[in-house]
Amino acid sequence: MGKDLNGKELGVGITQQKNGLYSARFVDKFGKRRQKRFKKLQECRQWIADATYVDEHSNILQATDIMVDAWFDYWIDIKKKTVRPNTVRNYTERYNRNIKKIIGKMLLSEVKPLHCQKIFSDMADEDYRTSTIYQTRIALFNMLEFAKENDVIRYNPCKKSVKSDMGKTSQKKEALTVDIQKVFLEYASGQSYEYQYRFILQTGLRTGELVALKWEDIDFQNKTLKIQRSMEYRYSVGEWRIGEPKSKSGYRTIPLTDEAIGILKRQKEKNKKIKIISME
Repeated sequence: MGKDLNGKELGVGITQQKNGLYSARFVDKFGKRRQKRFKKLQECRQWIADATYVDEHSNILQATDIMVDAWFDYWIDIKKKTVRPNTVRNYTERYNRNIKKIIGKMLLSEVKPLHCQKIFSDMADEDYRTSTIYQTRIALFNMLEFAKENDVIRYNPCKKSVKSDMGKTSQKKEALTVDIQKVFLEYASGQSYEYQYRFILQTGLRTGELVALKWEDIDFQNKTLKIQRSMEYRYSVGEWRIGEPKSKSGYRTIPLTDEAIGILKRQKEKNKKIKIISME
C-alpha cells in the first residue's frame, strides 16, 4: 500500500511524491511497467482503476476480448512509427475528446454503426465545426480499418451510412486584397515582426515554415528558398518541436522577388544588432 506525505494509506500502486504529485503504477499482463502522475488523488485513483481494468479485459490477439481503449493504444503506437507527429497528435486529441467517452470501454467487436453515428451526432450537438467532425471520422475510420485488415473485426462499422457532414460550417478563407495588405503593412511598419509579416505576404509561407527557416535555406544568388522543415509550439509540454513539412508537396523551392530578397537582407542586418541573453 502506498502512502502520502503524511503517512496516510492511499491504495495499492499509489504514492505521493515530495513535489506533491500523486504517482500511480502497475505492471501489465505483458510485464510492462505503466506509470502516470497527477495533481489530484481522485484522478490518480481513477486512472489506475481504468488502466488495470483495460489491461485485465483486453487481449490483442482475440477480437472477442479486446476493448477499444486498448486497441487505440496499440494502433497509435504503430502510427507513431509511420506518420508525422502532428498526425499522431490529431488522432490522439480526437480520440480522447470525442471517441473515447462513447466507445472507449466497449469491446472492439461490439462497436456498431449506431455507436459511430452517436460520436458525430454528439459533436454536432456540442457545436463542433464540420471540419473537426470530419477529422474525428478519419481517426475513427483508420483505427477500425486497421482492425479489420488484421482480422480482429469482421467489418468496419464506420461505414458510408454513418453521416459526419454535420456541425457548424467552417469559416470561408479569403485571400487579402492588395488594398488590405497595404493597410496591414502600414500598421506593421516599425513593429518587431515587420519583416516577417512582409516576407509571408511575399512568399505565402505557413507560420511554421517561416519559424523553421535557416539562412542556409536561402540561395541569394539564384533568388530561391527551399522549404525543408516546419516548427510548431507544443503547449502541452511547453516547447518548440521541429519536423517535416505538412505534406510531401510541402517540400518545395520558392522563387523570391527582389522585394523578398531585400527583406531578408534587412532582417540579417537587424539580427547582428540583437543581443543574445544567456538563460543560464
